[in-house]
Amino acid sequence: MRKLRVLVYGLTVLVGVWVIGSAVARAQVKSQDPRIALADNCDPITFNAFLGPNACVGRGDTTVGEFFSALFSPLIDSGKVFVGHPAWRMEPAYVSIHTGQTVRVTNSGGEGHTFTAVMAFGAGSIGALNGTDTTRAQECSANPAKLAVIAQGETIDVSGLAPGPHNFMCCIHPWMRAVVDVE
Repeated sequence: MRKLRVLVYGLTVLVGVWVIGSAVARAQVKSQDPRIALADNCDPITFNAFLGPNACVGRGDTTVGEFFSALFSPLIDSGKVFVGHPAWRMEPAYVSIHTGQTVRVTNSGGEGHTFTAVMAFGAGSIGALNGTDTTRAQECSANPAKLAVIAQGETIDVSGLAPGPHNFMCCIHPWMRAVVDVE
């Protein structure tokens, strides 16, 4: 009889943990918090050949050549003004929230990205992606190995922002920018 009671208690605890865990997971998925997606369209074959294994784990079709051909605008002094490939972006680029709200940021692309708070937008940590007349945003490390990279599929929560506009950028792909305006 004692073994049966221990078994019933054990099953009750197990079912309780399962119910609470699935409710928390559903609440996170159905969250009403504003979201920003870090998007790209990297072709895994050419990006991994150029950058190394698993640099791109997505299903995109933009080759490394196409990526680099779109970094600088041919309409503006092409060696100086970076515009970036349009498939590498933050969506939406502007979010308005109320004080106390959380913004959920998900890397939905195939490459790693950062979502770095910066005082002023500027160049990123990788010189070849910046152009020649930009100044690196001081919050973007000069050493790319020190960046807090959000892996493909990963989500982070940004909360506790003071009222006012907050600039965020990817320190790897510096044209990827967003503003979170806290009202």
